[in-house]
Amino acid sequence: MTAKRLRVLLVETSDTDAQKTLAKLTSSGYTVDHQRVTDALGMQSALFDATFDVVLCSDDPESFGGLEALRLLQQLELDIPFLLLARDLREETIIRTMQEGVDDYILKGSLNRLVPSIEHNLREARIRAEHRMAQMELIENQTRMHAFIADLPGMAYQILLHKDGRVSFPYVSEGCQALLGLEPQELIADSQLFGAILHPDDFADHQQSMHASAQNLTFWNWEGRILTMPNNEIKWINLRCSPRQTFEGVQWEGIMLNITQSKTAEAELNQSQEQLRELSSHIQDVREQERIAIAREVHDDLGSLLTATKLDIAWLIGRLKDQTELATKAKMIEELVDKCVRSASTISRNLRPSALDTFGLVAAIENEAHEFSQRTGVTCTFDNVDEGITVSPHVAITLFRIFQEALANITKHAAATRVSISVINKAECVDLMVHDNGRGIRDTDRAKPRSFGLRGIFERVAHFGGDVKLESAPDKGTKLTVCIPHQAKNKTVPTLAPESQQALFQ
Repeated sequence: MTAKRLRVLLVETSDTDAQKTLAKLTSSGYTVDHQRVTDALGMQSALFDATFDVVLCSDDPESFGGLEALRLLQQLELDIPFLLLARDLREETIIRTMQEGVDDYILKGSLNRLVPSIEHNLREARIRAEHRMAQMELIENQTRMHAFIADLPGMAYQILLHKDGRVSFPYVSEGCQALLGLEPQELIADSQLFGAILHPDDFADHQQSMHASAQNLTFWNWEGRILTMPNNEIKWINLRCSPRQTFEGVQWEGIMLNITQSKTAEAELNQSQEQLRELSSHIQDVREQERIAIAREVHDDLGSLLTATKLDIAWLIGRLKDQTELATKAKMIEELVDKCVRSASTISRNLRPSALDTFGLVAAIENEAHEFSQRTGVTCTFDNVDEGITVSPHVAITLFRIFQEALANITKHAAATRVSISVINKAECVDLMVHDNGRGIRDTDRAKPRSFGLRGIFERVAHFGGDVKLESAPDKGTKLTVCIPHQAKNKTVPTLAPESQQALFQ
């Protein structure tokens, strides 16, 4: 069994008494490290130079020790068990010394109580040390907490919803004044002041969220506006706190933050995004108008010139019957003019499909799908098509351009052999679905920096408040579903007159 070590400061002038005391400790199983002093200077020096578990001090009126040594220990503010060793036990002396702070009084002639007293006082000293350490940690934690709370862009608080429905603030940090324009003591004394500064439009939502958190004991996270005094300045606050049930009601502890800056930035960002969408929509409108103007120019100018040229060539061929070589050359020129007519017709149709304005959205999509199938060899089928869908011209051209972009993506990337199409007229929106059996869209495809096709589709639909759903997996094909509401923003898109559209290169 390992001997217990004991560091002893022995204040004793008698060699005999010192030996007896040390012998008693040794015989009780202690390994004693001791330092013996006989005067105040020696005791002070020893306490400065070393650390001791216990002070055993002789109470001899004729030499240094007793209460004089105790006061020296107390002046140094050292919490070390202090036991007096006396030759006799006088009740009044014991009472007086114990009142002064002596931990125990031991009779020199009978040291049987020495070791138990030392062990008892060492336990008491450890308890006091642990208590002091806990208090120091508590103070340190409180200091850190106060520093943390002081640095918050808001305030910490406790809010209590009483069983009778009353609301109170048991605790409010100093940040209350900067955030709410109220002193903490004011809000603690009158909790109705908080309700008074809530924005009227947000008061009901605040109350509803509070009672929902109280009922389910769920985390309370609320954002809203307040009107701070004295100028009714609007601030946005974010309230975050956790509830717990108490005997008085439901109590939350949490923080209240000033989020005005982030809300302002969010509003500015939303405004900027809306302006960008409007600009994008305006650009699309301008492009459509330019396409219509170019299509009209192709029809009115180029079409007329080609028609006149063809008539002149026909007249020339009729007068070159006897000149075989020249007639053959004129015939070749006539064929080139026919090709120009067909190319101009194709260009005009791509710029603005006449079927869209003449026969409607479904006919234009069916015609575009038929031409796509002939051009690429990809089979196009219609799973579900509602005939006679009537939408605004702007919604119609938007859905048609989205359909064209979807077919273009299939041509460039999908390597598909089959495309299924559906156009469904629902009560509130029109659904366009394009589904191919190609290689699918990979994440790397979506992340390409100049991949504007899908982004353009999303932006077009977002401008109308619609939805886009893109389902794809590697080698499993891609399904694009677009929903645009009937009640879209009012847009006016110029169109060609029906007679002009029908007359284009027929």
